[in-house]
Amino acid sequence: MRALFFAAIACGLLSSWLVDQQWLAAGLLLIWLLRVIRLRDRQCLMVTIGGCVLSLAIWLNWQNHRFASIVQRPSQVVTSHLAVQPDAITVRGGQYQLIATSPMGKVLVRGQLKSATEKQYLTQFTHRTIWHVQGEVAAIAPPTNPGQFNAPRYYRSQGIARQVTVTAVQRIEIASRRGWLGLLDRLHQWRQQFFLACQRLPPTLSRYATSLLVGIRPTDFQTTMGAVQQLGLLHLFSLSGMHVILLVKFLQWVLLRLHLSQQAIDIWLLGLLPAYLVLGGGADSLRRAVVTAALPIIWQLLTHQSSGALGGWSLALIMGIAHNPLVLSQLGGQLSYGLALLLILMPGLPPWRLAIWIQVISLPVLLVATAQWHLWSLAVNLVVAPIFSWVLLPVTVVGASIGFGSTNVTSVCEWVLVNFQNWLEWVSHWPGLLIIGQPSTLWAWTLSLLSLWLLRTPRRRYYWRLLLAYACFSLSLRFPLHGAVQFIDVGQGDSILIRQPFNRQVSLIDTGGQLHFSRPRWQAEQVQPRSRAETITVNYLHRLGITHLDTVYLSHKDVDHIGDLGELLRLMPVNQVVVPAGMARLAKFQKLLVPARKRPKVVEALAGHTFADGLVAVHPFKPGRAENEDSLVLTGVFGQQRFMFTGDLDRAGERAIVARYPQLRVDVLKLGHHGSKTASDPLALRQLGVHHGILSVGRHNRYGHPNQETLITLAEQHIVTYSTALQGMITYRFVNHRQGRWQTFLKEGDRHQRTTGVKIDSQR
Repeated sequence: MRALFFAAIACGLLSSWLVDQQWLAAGLLLIWLLRVIRLRDRQCLMVTIGGCVLSLAIWLNWQNHRFASIVQRPSQVVTSHLAVQPDAITVRGGQYQLIATSPMGKVLVRGQLKSATEKQYLTQFTHRTIWHVQGEVAAIAPPTNPGQFNAPRYYRSQGIARQVTVTAVQRIEIASRRGWLGLLDRLHQWRQQFFLACQRLPPTLSRYATSLLVGIRPTDFQTTMGAVQQLGLLHLFSLSGMHVILLVKFLQWVLLRLHLSQQAIDIWLLGLLPAYLVLGGGADSLRRAVVTAALPIIWQLLTHQSSGALGGWSLALIMGIAHNPLVLSQLGGQLSYGLALLLILMPGLPPWRLAIWIQVISLPVLLVATAQWHLWSLAVNLVVAPIFSWVLLPVTVVGASIGFGSTNVTSVCEWVLVNFQNWLEWVSHWPGLLIIGQPSTLWAWTLSLLSLWLLRTPRRRYYWRLLLAYACFSLSLRFPLHGAVQFIDVGQGDSILIRQPFNRQVSLIDTGGQLHFSRPRWQAEQVQPRSRAETITVNYLHRLGITHLDTVYLSHKDVDHIGDLGELLRLMPVNQVVVPAGMARLAKFQKLLVPARKRPKVVEALAGHTFADGLVAVHPFKPGRAENEDSLVLTGVFGQQRFMFTGDLDRAGERAIVARYPQLRVDVLKLGHHGSKTASDPLALRQLGVHHGILSVGRHNRYGHPNQETLITLAEQHIVTYSTALQGMITYRFVNHRQGRWQTFLKEGDRHQRTTGVKIDSQR
């Protein structure tokens, strides 16, 4: 069993190196292999290096090569048939999404619904179907800002490398199968039927039943279960080890009451555990738990000897990596395998000590995923864990079984769950939520290894070393030596983050925002989508350890520049908001201030107004109504480069600025009005002496931005141009008064850059 354990750790480091490109893991793998060699255990050496590491290295390299070759294939229009299980269909608003099997392999499928009837028809599927469709096959779009949901990585973990955007559905036909495949189809059918039945239950009971029993999270899970994530309880609501342990104990109790022999019970368990894996959705954490539970049974049946839990965990990890090379790169896999190992290595600990160690070991992983930690997490976990096992799960099972035929039972179950949920919401609002920031790969490994060393040798000096490491990490994140000007990709809109070295001043120019067009009621989503200010801007700021903004500048009143101000003020304290003179009295602007935690100071600016972060207003010259022509234009020097941020200022405004400031020279210009031909006057650009132009523009936007005339002007004047549509977040990083350097989140040659339909001069 020791050989398997050493092999499992080596395989984990190998996958982090080869698949996740964490080069520090390569060094740790070398150290670990040297440790294996020093053991002078021939069996351990053969199993670790010969049996696992070499074979897994070949497998992972082949997987990487295969995935890269699929992603690099050009987009194409195809006519294909797709096999779809009923529980792989998701409908949201006027769109649907499928996970399907096709001649091209497993694919993600997206399409638009045409009517309410079609939507109703699609949501009632309970059988396996074959879809004959026409559509475009392309790579899955990557994130364009740090900290965003990484769709290619997530879907790769499910064996999916491409997506199909459906343009026409020719026909859909039921295609049930026979034999073992038919049994698999029946399990998917039962899972979907249970989900549909749960929609008739009260909302909280329905939410708990679908997430806890079959692993389907409803669309409102993120918003309604925010307290669960904030308090670090998400592992309880993911099908994993606890559910499998309770299931196995329940099945053993039932089968014993039926007077079956131990061998018969083991055979029944081996048949039912894979079925539960399918019914539960097949997540990595559930797969780990099922494999870990099944392996000792198989070993007992084959050898008539009991196997150690450590051996089962090790083999489960090796099998998990072989099935999903990214399993240890995801929060679910990290917590599932890590906490399971902790329980094996430290049996018999009192619950309160075990809870402390769980917090210590999991904290680096949680910071990488969420950048935050709640002081009450430890106490809440101690209270909730037994309540979950003895109250919440049984109440959910009773409500989702007997509740369909008894409204009294349903009401009682709903009352219990609602009150528990209200209690969690109340606790989550207690003071204690710490925005710590996201560790880099080096810091994450350092904190994790120090935590494991402390677990191995719990001495006082190691406690202090771990605390010192966390303090150094926090200080390095909150007081960085460098500053940055960052053009955040918020789609068709503007949002620019300016950070001085040591975060002396942190400012944001515009917040972005989305225009909402009227649409039929049947296309309305059950849950309002979260704003980009929350999912992109504030999320990124929290990962930087930034908990407040000194100044937010608003260029003018258009929604794509200020629409997310209300959400930003609700989520993050802001000291002052600067607007062009005349905008402060607009009802539209005043309404956006209402959600603020603490109402910020509002400053109206005219040309000549200077600010603490080094920015100077050069427009407008007089109060206006915050239209495009009244845009607040700011300029400042960062890292020996003068920047100008123009909002949606038109050509007449640009000419007025250069006429009023004939000596003004600009190195970097945020091009006005997203590259529209109404801005970027050629004479103004020439007089300003612009070297770099920034296009803040949405992909495939309906306005045709940037305009070809503007692109020609930029090319003729040899202005190096960056675009958020092509390169995602654009960063100019600098240290005090030294020359800085440019970075783009999407690198040159990225498949996504070559499929956006926007061509620019991107030379360096």
